[in-house]
Amino acid sequence: MRSVLPRVIKLQNHQSFAVIVNKRHLFIGEEGAGRQQGNGGNGQSRNWTRIASTLAAGAAATALTLAANDRLTVYAKDDSGEEAVIAKENRLRAFSTPDKVFNFFASYQVKSNGRPTLMMSPMEFYSSITPDCTTLHGVGSAAHVKVTQEEIDSGKAITVRSPLAKSVLNDIADCGLLSYADFNVLLAMLSTPKRYINTIFNLFDVTGDGEVEVKEFAYVSTKMAHKSGGFGSYTDLDQAEVLSSSSGLLNYLFGKNRDGTLTREKFCQLQQDLLEEIIELEFREYDKGNTGRISEADFVKFLLKNGKITPKKRAQLQKKIEKIWPSKGRGISLPSFKSFFHVLSGSVELERALFFLDVEGIGVDKEEFRKISSWVSGQNTSDHVVNVIYAMLDDDEDGRIYRDDIAGVLLDWRQARGLDKGGIHVSLGQIRI
Repeated sequence: MRSVLPRVIKLQNHQSFAVIVNKRHLFIGEEGAGRQQGNGGNGQSRNWTRIASTLAAGAAATALTLAANDRLTVYAKDDSGEEAVIAKENRLRAFSTPDKVFNFFASYQVKSNGRPTLMMSPMEFYSSITPDCTTLHGVGSAAHVKVTQEEIDSGKAITVRSPLAKSVLNDIADCGLLSYADFNVLLAMLSTPKRYINTIFNLFDVTGDGEVEVKEFAYVSTKMAHKSGGFGSYTDLDQAEVLSSSSGLLNYLFGKNRDGTLTREKFCQLQQDLLEEIIELEFREYDKGNTGRISEADFVKFLLKNGKITPKKRAQLQKKIEKIWPSKGRGISLPSFKSFFHVLSGSVELERALFFLDVEGIGVDKEEFRKISSWVSGQNTSDHVVNVIYAMLDDDEDGRIYRDDIAGVLLDWRQARGLDKGGIHVSLGQIRI
């Protein structure tokens, strides 16, 4: 029987519990009590199981389930179960500041130069920006697992990895965990449309020589992350600490010796690889059979799941699409899904383009919308995707949609992921981009 050392987790009512999990038994009790049961207190294994959700405030009774992948899941004991956890996480992504989101989803504590540092895995980063994500749940504030640098280097610390064969998230995980500064860099890269990625690179290239050294990157990333009372800071005293940290992103970009340089091409490739993987991971949430296609109804569910519309209206729209395209309809391919994902991530540009195109307030037809979408994404938007969107949003069926028709569905998509808080903004006089 495999045993593991007890994990101490802090509940929201500030009680401490020791959790011991093995192949057949699970013990939970007040800190110290759990060590007396079984032989968990003497186990030497560091292959920790992971905590995968949060507890409702003040909940004294908890229900615990051991998942198939040996991952410990802790839920508040109520009838809503995981749905309540998902709803809470969705609110957090949309309305909380980046440091609170990081604090909620990050579950690792690593000692760096004698000081404990909160960090997250790359898949926890994916979960922190993906509404309705069921791959991983946040552990909640003040809940974490203490890991050593040896465990990180050996690959034993990170137990949940991306299922994709080609995965930049796994490549970063092989190099280590993500710090709060890393979290802000990746959030900014995903929040910024591809046509503006050079602007972010120029911010990191402090010397303007076309290449970024690790000191430049560390300086800018910690400035991006800085918040009074938050996690981020940067002073001369912090520089050596940042450069010697176990940051997986710094290791990935500059090597473990931190003697490499970051080129514009590599920086742009990182953004592209991140987007490609995150899009495919979300596509797989609907494509359970890994067929490369999802139904029109699932595509609409993806669009509507965080839109600012009532549950009744959402159900009506889904039924409408299911009636037009039954389950064995044409479907939405992964390339078409990816293309429109880029449109949604650039919804600020979509709104601006609609404004200039429809100054008369007469709406836009399908071909105009397709051209706008293709310009925003830099890719061809599928005619079929446009047909599905018009079938969903064109209530009067006049072949035209208006800003108000799409505002609650397409234009608020970024907020549900926290992308509005991570984007780089450029101001020129009274114009802000």
